Amino acid sequence: MNPIAVTHEPLAATATSAPLCFERGQRIHEAGAMGFPWRVSRGVVRFDTAAVDGELSFAGLAMEGDLVGTEVLMFGHFAHRATALTPCQLEPWPGRLDQDRAGLLQALARAEQRAADIVALRSGQAMARVCRLIELLLPRSATAPQRTDLPPLRDMAEITALTGETVSRMLSGLRRIGALEPERERRGNGSKTCRVSRELLVAA
Repeated sequence: MNPIAVTHEPLAATATSAPLCFERGQRIHEAGAMGFPWRVSRGVVRFDTAAVDGELSFAGLAMEGDLVGTEVLMFGHFAHRATALTPCQLEPWPGRLDQDRAGLLQALARAEQRAADIVALRSGQAMARVCRLIELLLPRSATAPQRTDLPPLRDMAEITALTGETVSRMLSGLRRIGALEPERERRGNGSKTCRVSRELLVAA
């Protein structure tokens, strides 16, 4: 699958640019590339940073309402590699500056909360980490069982700072208590579509 790169257009072009859609695993942009900021309107974006030796390491997540790539406004290029962790839609930001001043303050507040979410995902008991990650993938207002696409096992392990074997064991435990009901597995990338019971997930 060929990745879709963010187009190298002037910032002013964001006012009329259409949203971009990405499939799971598709590259959104590379670290160091030029571009302009976006807002996540659907899905989850994963950020990775490259060490001196070129090895990538997990750096964060952006979810619905979060901004992607605001650093280009100051530095002129993206600081991280961005990849669609789930199917994503990104819309240009700012669409109109007079409409987005309040939105910027909200996005900055969400960024602080997202940083706290990431710390929680990488500390504590293994089951709690996996449950927090799955819960972050659900719609905020979801109460009834929801269908969601779980990321591939490798991504879940890297995000939660656990081994793949540990994550697999936690998912098996969640299936046993009915918190996860797998519907189908997508060949090639190891991701699965599941029905998730938030009530049972919280109680796990």
